[in-house]
Amino acid sequence: MPAVQPRPDPAAPSGALASLLAAVGAVPFALLAAAVGQGLGAALGGGGWIGVCLAWERPVWALVNQPALNFAALPRAAGYWLGSTAAPLLVAALAMPLTLRLRSLAGQLIAVQLAWSSVVVGTLWQAGLDPENAHLTRWLEFRGLAPELRLLIVAAAAVAVVPVTLRLLAVARITRHHLRRRRRIALVAGHLVPAPLAWALLSSHLRGALPVEAAATAAVPVVVALAVAWVGYPAPLTHPVAPVRAGALLGLLVVAALAWAGLGLAGRPLPGDRVAAVQWARAGSFNNIRPWMAPVRPPWLDDPPANRSPLG
Repeated sequence: MPAVQPRPDPAAPSGALASLLAAVGAVPFALLAAAVGQGLGAALGGGGWIGVCLAWERPVWALVNQPALNFAALPRAAGYWLGSTAAPLLVAALAMPLTLRLRSLAGQLIAVQLAWSSVVVGTLWQAGLDPENAHLTRWLEFRGLAPELRLLIVAAAAVAVVPVTLRLLAVARITRHHLRRRRRIALVAGHLVPAPLAWALLSSHLRGALPVEAAATAAVPVVVALAVAWVGYPAPLTHPVAPVRAGALLGLLVVAALAWAGLGLAGRPLPGDRVAAVQWARAGSFNNIRPWMAPVRPPWLDDPPANRSPLG
């Protein structure tokens, strides 16, 4: 009698564990995507990208050398201010078409979690931590536009999570053709809510208070995802999907650990209300390094002793 082959079921213990590990690793990547978007946006505007600060309780920043003192107010700085919003949304938009080529349950769950965290954490949560001084708010201010327009990004995020939720349900229907409403809601809540919720609790704890706008805006895609689970019943994926293997779980564990190590190096809280950062190029005369940032940089970027200030 042939052995029963395991099925690609995201509700099975192996699928749930793979999804959890993918979610844990996706949060640092979502924050990195926001910083990369700002850094590339600054480079396109003529600036120099010299580092990142992936703060845990503040909005993330790309450290840049500015080509002019008033660079932030110039039209060519649009990418600098909007990149941290556009990049995570772009990741979410590209992740779903990518799943059409993935042939493993682990790969499908990675794409779902990466897209989900990019929207909820990378786009909404970190931007809402400082709503009056967020990157999008600053750009609207420099352009003379109403700051309330920043809420349009919440609508874009709500639209972006619909295909993400439907893809998770479609994967689940490969082996569970009769996916009842209660099971759909439990599946979506169990896979998509824990990671952003844990991140929100950690960030709020470090701040000492719940950031109201960040919590309110990040809750919108959660409500949308649960509503999609309530009414949605997508067709199951038609191409073969392999179940989760032990090697995939080990790989996800390693990637998640490395991602959090990088997040600690480039954004962990430090004494004196400071935040770690990573700097890989020398800062110029005009840069955006804030006093609360403590960049870690290679020794060859330090000023020669003769050129250092006597005050350090």
